[in-house]
Amino acid sequence: MILLSLRIFILLFLSTFSSWMVDEKQQRVQELPTVIKLAEDSIHYHITESLDFFLDIEGLLDIEEVSASTFSHNFQKATNPYMDSTNAEGVLWLRVTVENQRPELNEAWFFESWGFDIRNIVFYMPNDDNTFSVKESGYTLPFQEREIRHKNFNQVVNIRPGETKTFYLRIQRSYLMGFSFHLRSHSSFIPHAVNEYFLLGIYYGVLVIVLFFTIYLIFKQKDPLYAYFAFFLYACIWYSLGRDGLGFQYLWPNFPELNILTRRLLTQLLLVISALLFSNYFVQKIHKSPAINKVTWGAILLIVLLTLNQEYGFKVGDFYMLLIFSSILLVPIVGMVRTLVKIRQMSWAHSFALICMFIGLLQSYASEANVELFDDPIINWYFANPVIFAEVIFFSISIFNQIGYLQKKSFIAERSLNRALLEKNELQDKLNSNLKDLVKKRTQKVRSLANELAEKNRQLLRANTKLKKLNEEVRTENLNLNLTNQELKEGLEKTIQEMVLMKGFDFREFKEIFPDKEACCKFLSELKWAGGFHCKKCGYNKATISKSFGRRCRNCNYNESATSNTLFHKIKFPIEKAFYMLYLSNRKDVNMTLNELSETIDLRRETCWAFKNKIAIAKEQIDFDGELNGWERLALVDLEGNSEA
Repeated sequence: MILLSLRIFILLFLSTFSSWMVDEKQQRVQELPTVIKLAEDSIHYHITESLDFFLDIEGLLDIEEVSASTFSHNFQKATNPYMDSTNAEGVLWLRVTVENQRPELNEAWFFESWGFDIRNIVFYMPNDDNTFSVKESGYTLPFQEREIRHKNFNQVVNIRPGETKTFYLRIQRSYLMGFSFHLRSHSSFIPHAVNEYFLLGIYYGVLVIVLFFTIYLIFKQKDPLYAYFAFFLYACIWYSLGRDGLGFQYLWPNFPELNILTRRLLTQLLLVISALLFSNYFVQKIHKSPAINKVTWGAILLIVLLTLNQEYGFKVGDFYMLLIFSSILLVPIVGMVRTLVKIRQMSWAHSFALICMFIGLLQSYASEANVELFDDPIINWYFANPVIFAEVIFFSISIFNQIGYLQKKSFIAERSLNRALLEKNELQDKLNSNLKDLVKKRTQKVRSLANELAEKNRQLLRANTKLKKLNEEVRTENLNLNLTNQELKEGLEKTIQEMVLMKGFDFREFKEIFPDKEACCKFLSELKWAGGFHCKKCGYNKATISKSFGRRCRNCNYNESATSNTLFHKIKFPIEKAFYMLYLSNRKDVNMTLNELSETIDLRRETCWAFKNKIAIAKEQIDFDGELNGWERLALVDLEGNSEA
């Protein structure tokens, strides 16, 4: 029993001692920094997972405390781009130990940190007196304060051949981001930077040119499709500016507070919403599909809610979130493809554009989730740019194809419209021909009536002349014979009246000569300006004729109607009825009572009486002598001014 207890004690001691030895060995290994060796066979090193890190939750430590040898055991070796993927708060300290094994003396090395949206990054470079030179940067500081004015965070690493130095970085993250750190020699950094800016210049140049051309089409064509496409182009440009930091470098370098506009929460949502809205409108323009419209808006709403949840609510794992977003995006995209295939309007350009759109959106979420699609970090970082570039090109081709399709439809519709217009013109010509025949017959009838009226007027004039002559003869006979018989005298006067008074036109016959207001105004204007036009304001003698046969002075634009300054000025009933009353007032063969006149011309008795009274006043004003054609003189009497004879 004692031997058994002793044996168990010895085993427990050996086990505890072995465990202590392993922990001690691991602790000593952990205290040793991870060394990055600059060898002769490479001038570029991707060092993200070759660093040591420590997360200072409170953010109270300084460089003296962190760089002390007693603190070394607190650093851990990086195993992923997040360093510490549990907490984005606090300060992240990075330790970079570099051993230069290269023989080149005149060789500069650069530390490069990809990623524009690091809030604050401080680089501590060791000096010979055990102090540190401090270089601070970050998107919360003005761009001009950077030692190397590059879109990425760059720092010269002062390390000579054969030296081994440890550098420290103090980083404040804006969110739980993954990092991409590099060491480059000047022979790698300078061509890389030049080529990078050159290719980005081409990329942004093409997008901006297409954007300006699209804006021109918005004002030229007035088509909402181009507005949606312009919004999509703007979102692509803004998303790219947020990823590479060129907006901060060139647009607002002295206003770092504006960098909040390029946060992924905003730029990624803009990219997704604009792409889905444009694609949806593109499909709806070709074929109305309420189902696709609802699915698209539903996908947009879900993505917005999930993005806000990831930012401010319960965060789902990045890989699962990538699957969720991909599934949501696939639903409207597949629906759009099926709709276009169903109506046989799915072009190759639009197919590739939708594929690029899905890949671009998928890559943006994969980048946010730090899912590496490729082994090369450069391809991973810039993969979105060529995809967006290709997407824009294919969508542009799709728009031009759609324009061609719509032009073809417009041509067919225009041809049908022209055919209909030709048929309409033929029918209109036929109607015009018939109308001309009717107008010709009507004109001949009016001319016949006018000739008949003229002949009757001539007969009346001849009869009037004969009556005057006979009257003179009778007067002479009366003087010569000195007849005293009153009955004979009355009989003679009655005979003379019967000879003088000839039967006139009734209202129906008069209406055939003056059927409407237009005919009356035309006749009245010819009477009024028979001696030529003279403006009552300026005296000018030239005028233009209006539709109602008035006159507008060409000098002062004074407009005078046909009825102004006449007996018919401001009458409240049809002028053709007033014409007939004036005509009857000069006829001795017609003696209508007011009731008969009112019934004949369908006017109130008081109206007839008032106008007849107006005629009587006009007769007194011009000393009317009762000649048969005297009603024309009466028509030109102006009771509000001077009469016009």
